[in-house]
Amino acid sequence: MKLGGLIWKGFHLSLLFVLLVGPNIVSSQCQKINSCSCRLPTGVIDLSPLGSGNPLYKDLKATQFPDDFLYSWNPCKPFTGEGSCTDVAVCQKSTDGQTTYSLGSQDSAAFAGDNTTVTLGYTGPAPDNRQSVIALTCTSGATQFTVLGEDTSASVYKFELKSPCACPGSSGSCGSSGISGGWIFVIILVVVLVVYLVGGVLFMSLVKKASGAERIPNVEFWKDLPVLVKDGAVLVISPCRKEGKYDSI
Repeated sequence: MKLGGLIWKGFHLSLLFVLLVGPNIVSSQCQKINSCSCRLPTGVIDLSPLGSGNPLYKDLKATQFPDDFLYSWNPCKPFTGEGSCTDVAVCQKSTDGQTTYSLGSQDSAAFAGDNTTVTLGYTGPAPDNRQSVIALTCTSGATQFTVLGEDTSASVYKFELKSPCACPGSSGSCGSSGISGGWIFVIILVVVLVVYLVGGVLFMSLVKKASGAERIPNVEFWKDLPVLVKDGAVLVISPCRKEGKYDSI
């Protein structure tokens, strides 16, 4: 009777463990929502804000030697490239463009991993059944896609996506590229001009004891600048104009 009671008690404890812990074990995996998003307990990883191109990442070289193929990937939507790359998610192509392989379609997309590491995988068509795996790395910086290349030991093609969009619960603006290079140049130029003017005025005032407009650094240059610009414009518009003291060309 005591043995039966212990067995019955053990059964209840096991059942309680399964009910309480089991769902957490299952939910810790990134559950697929569609071909470019999955759900974790901490939030949804959604790659759709990255946008789509034809494809978004095209003809990138592998970083691992001796792989010399070119690779293209488009998150979320299929694209059609050269040769056998029709309606694919990932395409492999030789450098001369004569050989192509499908490394998987959007329909074959599968997520794996948990809050620590999440991967997005695809499987190509038979008979090759080539597999590609993209490691999704959560970062706060700009999005970066890297082709690692073929892992010959496992016959798998590996990639890495570092992006805020790979973070669970990221906002729809995660695919933004941030400040462009042009704006960065403008900001730097404005800062340099402000430092030049403020520093120059202080130097001319405190060291040179200048006053009025003479406190502006290189004031004579700035006075002549409009005339120089006008002369340059005239020279560009009519470089061979006739002058009274020159013979006609």
